[in-house]
Amino acid sequence: LPSLVLVALLAVIAVLAFHCWNAASRQALLREELAELQSQAQRTEVVRGRLERRNSDLLGKVDSHRKQLEQKEADYSHLSSQLQARDGQVKRCEDGKVRAGGAGGLCQSSP
Repeated sequence: LPSLVLVALLAVIAVLAFHCWNAASRQALLREELAELQSQAQRTEVVRGRLERRNSDLLGKVDSHRKQLEQKEADYSHLSSQLQARDGQVKRCEDGKVRAGGAGGLCQSSP
């Protein structure tokens, strides 16, 4: 009977040792996976920071280009109105020349 108890205790010890080894192996795998995930999260954070800076730079360029475009549109509008005013002056001058019988020197351009 004592040898049967001893065999049972040895079997229990063997089962417990196997479970302990199995748990330690699983823990090591989980630690490796955790380290890999932390590394990946850190790389992702670095990339996100770069993308945010790039996005900010691009938004600044878009804003700058928008302002340049608005300025060029304002310049175009101003030049267009000046051109229309000149066209009106030319027309009045030509009309005046026709009425005056083609006399020269009636119209002078102003800069």
